[in-house]
Order: sequence, then structure tokens, then C-alpha cells
Amino acid sequence: MSTKLIMPQMGESVIEGKVSKWLVHEGDRVQTDQPLVEISTDKVDAEIPSPSAGTLMKIYVPEGTTVPIGAELALIGEGKEAEREAAAPPTIERPPAPPPERPPEGKQLPGERAEEVTTAEEKREQADIGRVSPLVRKLAEEYKVDLSQVRGTGLGGRITKQDLLRFVGKEEAPEAEKPSPAPTTPPRQAAPAPARPETREFKEFKPPRYEPKEGDQVVPFSRLRKVIAEHMVYSKRTAPHVTTVAEVDMAKIARLRDEKKAAIKEQTGFELTYLPFIISAAIQAIAEYPTLNAAVVDDSLVIRKEIHVGIAVETEKGLMVPVIRRAQEKSLAGLSRAAAELAKKAREGTLSPDEITGGSFTISNPGRKGNLFGTPIIFQPQVGILRMGEIVKRPMVIEVDGSDTIAIRPMMYLALSYDHRVIDGATGNLFLHRVKELLEEGRFSI
Repeated sequence: MSTKLIMPQMGESVIEGKVSKWLVHEGDRVQTDQPLVEISTDKVDAEIPSPSAGTLMKIYVPEGTTVPIGAELALIGEGKEAEREAAAPPTIERPPAPPPERPPEGKQLPGERAEEVTTAEEKREQADIGRVSPLVRKLAEEYKVDLSQVRGTGLGGRITKQDLLRFVGKEEAPEAEKPSPAPTTPPRQAAPAPARPETREFKEFKPPRYEPKEGDQVVPFSRLRKVIAEHMVYSKRTAPHVTTVAEVDMAKIARLRDEKKAAIKEQTGFELTYLPFIISAAIQAIAEYPTLNAAVVDDSLVIRKEIHVGIAVETEKGLMVPVIRRAQEKSLAGLSRAAAELAKKAREGTLSPDEITGGSFTISNPGRKGNLFGTPIIFQPQVGILRMGEIVKRPMVIEVDGSDTIAIRPMMYLALSYDHRVIDGATGNLFLHRVKELLEEGRFSI
């Protein structure tokens, strides 16, 4: 019997990994879950454990080699069958061959009939011929002219009356050169039918390429930056984003934080920030509006049972989104510890693959200098993301004992971006309003 060691999925947007170091050698005995190899990706560095006990029969990928997810790294087994399998090369799945590129316009592929090839220019000419005025078409019929042979000089290349007359050699002289007509009453002619309104066609805009100049600094995209860019573009292209903003009075949360931060620091070893309160309020609101904890799969909305909260963390490499698993089961102290530990791992580059995949709702915390609010981009395949703004003290009108008064309050904007394919405006607004209510009530169990 034999077992293959496979390059695992190391994150939702990771497609390859580098074999940094083998921790065992060919011929060594290994145990189940024993670390065998160190793998490095753009997002995490991790040790891959052995899937079974046995002898490491063959190492297929040497150190320093980058291979795609799903590649065979090594073979573990016992006996003759495993020895024969180890002697055979690993199976490598090749991507399907891309379709043949179209040849330049006017050429044809091998085996393709010439009459089947229609160039873009010919199609444009055919479209233009169909957009001539009734007068030009009538003249073309009178002179038996093939309009495809006439070069148009009108707006957008359209064929004018002058173009057709010039083609048949009967071009009219300009108005200044025409002799004055005799003072006779011309015969009445039927007025030409009104021309159809022009149809304006818009082409895809392509900005001019910027060529770096002397003194410019050219910074090539890192692999992680490329992945982030591709994900952001995909998300904006796929999901129609709608953003709604709520203003939240954080006075009760600020007092509760001041009262409990010493106990939380002693219990968890980390400072109590505002983030755990936001996570807890979002979890409670999701229980009432569960479609915010969902994913679009084909033509269906899959509402998830468990709430896995992603928290956006800025690192030296770029944006990372580690995930708090089963966040609905954690207390405020548990959320505080989990968020702080994941943020620390993200900045140190020690997150495991499981800690950066599977999020169902994301909260973005730009920190103390986060500005008033922003409009976040949804982390696919989720349908919602909540962004915290900076907490700023401002004079506000509040009601005290039935009378309005002005007081200084710590205020924060919360911005919710949601996928309008599946979340209607009413649901999105009600969800955010509920988060606001929970924070302003300030009833949280530590």
C-alpha cells in the first residue's frame, strides 16, 4: 500500500507553493501527522504533515522548487507495490490546451473555407452600408451602384449624396459655383422621407500607455499584490456593490471598554480594542439577518450555518484576511484573544492555511487613523463586508430627561458594502441599523 503526499490548498487565492525544506530523507520511517516538509507561499509558511505512517519511498520535488496546488510531493508506503510506484514518475495534470489564436484579419485557419472568414473591417463596412439615408439609397438604385464600393466621407464614414454622385461622375458643383436658376417655377416634387436617427456606437476605452520617464520609480507587482489586484477587480466586476453608512454613538462601549480592559488584559494577555465589540454586534445582527452570512453558488444563495469572521489586517506584504472560526461560539474575551492572535500571526507571517480560508463575513478595521469612513470591497465569495471608521469626539444633540441638550460624544461611522444581487436595500439597511442599536445599547457579556 502507498500514500501520496500532495501539495495542499494554502489559501483561497493561492495557486502554487515552494518546497523550502525537506524535514526527512528518502528511506526514513515516518509517523502519521509527522511534519515532512516546509512549504512557502506568498501568504503563509507551513509544515505539511504525513497523511499516513510508513517509509518515505520517494521525494518527487526537490527543495527550492515551486509547484502548483495538487502536485505530488512524495510517496509513502511499504512493500513491492510501493517500490514499483516510486520508480514511476509522478502524475502531472496538464491544463487544457488553449484554443488556437485567430490569425491576422484577412487570413484563415488551416481547413477553414475562405468564404467563412469575415474581417472586422468588412463587418463594419456592411454595418455602415445599412445606415445610409433613403435619398442615397434611391440614387444608388437609379445608377445601379454597389454601395460597398463607395467610400463615405460623412459622419462616422457614412455615404453622403455627394459621395455617390462623385463615384458615378456626376458630382454637383458647390453652391457658389452653380449658375443662378431661371426664374421659372420648378415642378413640385415629393419631399424625401425623413432620415432615420443616427445610432451612436461606443467602443471600449483604452487609456494610453504611460511610458516611465527619467526619475520615475518602477516597482514590479509582487505575487501577493497581483493576487489582491485580481481579487478586487473580480469582486467589483462580479458583485454590484451597494454601500450604506451608519453613525454610531460609542459612548457606552467606550465606558465598558475602560471598565473591562484591565481584566481582559490579565485574562488574554492582549489589550481590549473596539474590534471585538464590533464583531460581537455583527454576529448578533447576522442571527437576525442570516443572508449576510452567505455565498452565491451558481444560481443559488447558500446561507451558512456557522459564522466565520474574517478580519482585514495590513501587513508588510499586503492585506491579509485571517478568519476567526465559529465566532458565534466565543465570548467577548474570546473574540478579543482570537483577533489579537491572528493579527499578530499575520504580521509575523506565521498563519496556517486553515487560518486564512473559509470566511463567511468580513470586518475591516483601518486602525486609529482610519478616517471617517470608507467603502470596502466585498471579499469573494462572501456577500457583505463591514468597515469601521475612526472614533472622533464631536458635539451631538442628545435627549436627557426628555429635553434636548448638546454633549461631547465619541462617534464612529460604520460602512456596510453588500452584494445587491442577493441583498436588497431594506435588508442591508436593517442589518446595519441593528448593529448600530446593539453598540449604542452597550449590553455585552465579557
